[in-house]
Amino acid sequence: MQSSKQAMGLLRSPATVEMVQQLVASTSFGAQQFRHLGGDKVPEFWGKPSAYTEGTTFLGTPKNHLDLVKKRPLSPDVVEIDSKSLHYKMPWGALSSITNRATGVAMSVGFAGAGYLALTGSLQGVVAGVADNFLLAFPLKFLVSYTIVYHWLGGMRHIVWDVSKIGNQADRTSLLELPKVEISSKALFGAAAAISVVLALL
Repeated sequence: MQSSKQAMGLLRSPATVEMVQQLVASTSFGAQQFRHLGGDKVPEFWGKPSAYTEGTTFLGTPKNHLDLVKKRPLSPDVVEIDSKSLHYKMPWGALSSITNRATGVAMSVGFAGAGYLALTGSLQGVVAGVADNFLLAFPLKFLVSYTIVYHWLGGMRHIVWDVSKIGNQADRTSLLELPKVEISSKALFGAAAAISVVLALL
């Protein structure tokens, strides 16, 4: 009880209050020394000596630490704040997963639209009009075929993953290992494209 009272007294002492005020003033909250995402301000004076620490030079922190921090991408940002520059190169596994979801959404929207046209009695006219024009029919048939074929093959791959041996950290034979996911993702894109070309030509 006595020690907690002493600690509270130390925290409320004029010297401690002045030290905190100086620290806040020197770090300039919201200025260039801070980067924030979603409103969370993260101080970037790590490694520098302060009123509370001697710094981390004894750990090997380089003198240009803050310059290096400014160049470090914020994870999990994929796109820079300017919405132009990419921080990371998207891996094949991520691309195939995103495409699988996108094709699922596209099928939902497409089938709903086709259902609406069928209910209004205009679906046959639309299909007949597109079928008579090869320059319009081929890309549309390819897109429809690719959406369905890719999503179906992606679903089959997930079923194989679900029933196959998952493995563990010491076992590198799992189909979920990064190199194997990359190979299957490339094969998925290629197979869906090849099958879709054949279907679009029929």
